Amino acid sequence: MSEGTWDVANPELDDVKPQHTLDNMPAVWDSHTLEQKVQIILDVVEDQMRLVRNGEFSPKDSKEVAALALEGQMCLIEFYTDTEAQAKNAKHIAEYIEAETCSALAATAVSLGDKRPSEVALKRNALASDEVRKAKKTAIDLEKEHKKWRCVMEILKEAHVFFRRMSND
Repeated sequence: MSEGTWDVANPELDDVKPQHTLDNMPAVWDSHTLEQKVQIILDVVEDQMRLVRNGEFSPKDSKEVAALALEGQMCLIEFYTDTEAQAKNAKHIAEYIEAETCSALAATAVSLGDKRPSEVALKRNALASDEVRKAKKTAIDLEKEHKKWRCVMEILKEAHVFFRRMSND
């Protein structure tokens, strides 16, 4: 398969069975982390979608899959809120470090007898500092993590609605 293209007719991919299915879902989650539980639920929901796509899905399983997707959403609430708080906090820290760096650069210039640099010059020099760059990178990485969990939440929400509708047909 060449880069940038999808091999639509690849039976090898359809034969890949995930480790977890509706039949072997853990009855008790005590030995799993919350992240592992969410990943297992995602794997099972994805497997069920593959079965629907291939015409092999049993409608009698619709309510169970819908409930599983809803359970996954409930588990994700903790990740979602935690990653949102971490991303916002990291952004504030990055802004604080940038402001501190600007102040330090201005103070240094004044102590050397130079006139106070413009705000644009201070900001440009602050953004070049390693500390500010690291803080901004951390903020971006945490925002990326937050967006990932938001997307997973939306996927599970859509799966819940999809399988609930199937159970009503």
